Amino acid sequence: MKVLFINPTIREWAAPNCFPSGLGYMAATLTDAGHEVEIYDMNALRPSREDRLKFFNNSDYDIAGVGGIITVYKNIKSIVSELKAAHPDRPVIMGGSCATSSPEVMMNNTPVDFLCVGEGEETIVELANNLERGGDVSSIAGLWRREDGAVVANKPRSPIADLDSLPFPKWELFPMDVYCRNPIGAVNVNKWVDGGAGGGDIPRSMNLTPSRGCAYKCIFCYHDFMGAGFRRRRAAGIFEEIMALKECFDVKYFHFTDDCFITDRKNVLDFCDLLMRENAGIEWGCAGRANLMTEPLIARMREAGCVLLGYGIESGSPRILKNIKKQVTVEQARNAIKLTQKYMGWADCSLIAGLPGETRETVRETIDFCKSCDLNPEVIFFATPYPGTELFNIAMREGKIPDMEKFLLSLGEQGEQILVNFTDFSDEELREIKESMVIELKAWNKISHEKPQE
Repeated sequence: MKVLFINPTIREWAAPNCFPSGLGYMAATLTDAGHEVEIYDMNALRPSREDRLKFFNNSDYDIAGVGGIITVYKNIKSIVSELKAAHPDRPVIMGGSCATSSPEVMMNNTPVDFLCVGEGEETIVELANNLERGGDVSSIAGLWRREDGAVVANKPRSPIADLDSLPFPKWELFPMDVYCRNPIGAVNVNKWVDGGAGGGDIPRSMNLTPSRGCAYKCIFCYHDFMGAGFRRRRAAGIFEEIMALKECFDVKYFHFTDDCFITDRKNVLDFCDLLMRENAGIEWGCAGRANLMTEPLIARMREAGCVLLGYGIESGSPRILKNIKKQVTVEQARNAIKLTQKYMGWADCSLIAGLPGETRETVRETIDFCKSCDLNPEVIFFATPYPGTELFNIAMREGKIPDMEKFLLSLGEQGEQILVNFTDFSDEELREIKESMVIELKAWNKISHEKPQE
């Protein structure tokens, strides 16, 4: 069976720099099962609407698949409609967090035929196999479908317990040079940053996913497979993937896009040992978690080539951290930042303004916390309730999202605008508060780092 996967455009203002791992994995499992896969990577190619409509009209496929994070729902909805207009008789399947977090909206507001809810590597193979032989799809776990004009949800699919059983993504089907040459993460904050450059040599970079799920329950965070819990790949498999990418595509920097690689400390140390023993000659970065970081761990990671540890600090207020179920104390956050600065020269941190319970007092606590850490956060987001999060459930209970699809269509870049206000401030006041945080921290940072006059 011929399967066409479409990767929608995301972050149009930035160069495409994040390889779509989900499509890569599904392309690999389909290929291994004997199916033919074609990739139309709109994010990498950035085609005009005219060009993409021409491509869809001329495409020869049996089933098309499209998916992505919920913030690109507007693009995905258009793509599904265009595919069905070009080939009404060919089924379209949707996956990613759009399908998993908001399946009813997807089925009720787009002409999609199937939804892959949860992990898709096994579901897509079973669907392709069944459609090819004209079989019954009613028993395929993880699939939503249409039957006699009604929407039917099949039984949920169990999570993939052994992530090491999955083949590596089918990189060769994608325009890899586009992704490798556009930096992801930040090897050196003084040289280059996410999506752009600022002097110095930019190493070819690639993202990969060493784990899935999360053991924590922060109310603002959405995990596609939260119910599956934390699962990780073995250090040896991660190392093998890195060496393959280095050999095939000359990649020198690797960015881990999962949330919780750091959770299994022994696996992290095993990975570091492999990099050092095999003299891998690469640099890498990952997310940290303040309550798990120790000086020996950070020192070992740096010795093994880690140049970036990113932290979602969110707030410097103990009350806010408790409200959002962060399971991190202010002191743990401060300690992790200082240790990371000690060994890596900087710590990549983000904050969230406007979380439930935010007051001028909690804002001041956050500003003072940043100053105590010699920290000028790169990013301050507005609290945004993404479907599938507890924060979203709170917004729905309080009647803050009267029209679900309208809300999804309004989602843009993460936390750039106030879509739902969880505070007692007006929207204008909250925008001014965030702006004042940025201004004060930048001014303080500049003054505190100026050399004293001789």
